[in-house]
Amino acid sequence: MTVTFEEFEAEGISRDYLLARWGSENKRLQPWKFNTHFTLDPETLQRWWPLRDVHEFCLKFCAIYATVSIAFRWELAEYLWARWFQPDIPCRFGNFFARFVGCYSPDSPKTVSELLDAHRYICAQVLLRQVTLHPADDRSSEQTVDGRAEDPYENHENYKLEALFHAIFIVIDTIPPLNSFRTRARDDREFVAATPVLLVRTGEFHDLKTGPIDFAPIESLSEEVGNPHVRRINLGDAVDFILDLQRRNSDVHWLCG
Repeated sequence: MTVTFEEFEAEGISRDYLLARWGSENKRLQPWKFNTHFTLDPETLQRWWPLRDVHEFCLKFCAIYATVSIAFRWELAEYLWARWFQPDIPCRFGNFFARFVGCYSPDSPKTVSELLDAHRYICAQVLLRQVTLHPADDRSSEQTVDGRAEDPYENHENYKLEALFHAIFIVIDTIPPLNSFRTRARDDREFVAATPVLLVRTGEFHDLKTGPIDFAPIESLSEEVGNPHVRRINLGDAVDFILDLQRRNSDVHWLCG
């Protein structure tokens, strides 16, 4: 569901008011939600998740799996917000660039192969729950970040898994030395953008308008790591690559909700 400025202006709500409100409220809300991340371990992969957790994977362009504990998650969320947000076509339902998934426990998936299996399981459960609600999904009210009671079934039909989410994900598996690197970085955004990550294509591309994902545009910016479907690349370049893929594959630019 896309909500345009014109629909609000027809109700007498000005564009300036909406920009000011979305720009302030969602700058607080979306990075906060990104930081309340999902933790992946064998137990998580063997149970049905609360419907709210299912919804948090929807309307995102990709997953970011962290196999190492990172101390700059808030800066990462702020960086992604700045790169992703476009105020000209406002939308709803918790849209954001990525869903952050922590893989910190000793039994969490760590290797690319293990993360691929986990990612496919996540996509399968979310897709199933979009069409078939589980008996464990109760209708009890839950508290949102701003204290409002909210029915997790509300607007359930609007939470969809993006086609691109199936096809690609990012892995943060190494952290540059914070002290030495931060002294060279002009600000937190430069530090975050230069963080080395793995960019993984899953082979699932059937719903992408552009077909299979081609790494050729980032060949000079990245290096292969023994697998043609995985590239070592700076996070900033990975984000730009995924944003470009989404622009070319979607008629709707999901923004903040």
